[in-house]
Amino acid sequence: MTREQKADQMREAISRKLVFSQEEVCRLLKITPETLREWEKEFSLFFAGETASGKRIYRQKDVLIVLRIKELLEEKNLTRAGIKRKIEDEFGFKTDRVPPEILYTTLTRVKEELQEILRALEKKPEKS
Repeated sequence: MTREQKADQMREAISRKLVFSQEEVCRLLKITPETLREWEKEFSLFFAGETASGKRIYRQKDVLIVLRIKELLEEKNLTRAGIKRKIEDEFGFKTDRVPPEILYTTLTRVKEELQEILRALEKKPEKS
């Protein structure tokens, strides 16, 4: 079976389902959870959601993106930046968009730091 035939079978299997657990994605694509999380951070083209119990889940489109990243990395024709641009073109989006969870986390951190600065300024005695 050729690489293209395997990829087509993989895409067909992915198209049968809308949501995948992290374990399913790793088993299907033959990658480790660490690799999946590394790619999620590095490429920021896809991101996991979470169930109420805290398990990581991926949409069908996210799994297709991960599959494409894997294919392009295996070909070794492109740099990581090139892979990112190619996927942006193929899937029709730009990576300027930051996932809402990351925005919320960052804004929360900034708010906490500003509150710490305010508390520190309030404790300083005034000079006369």
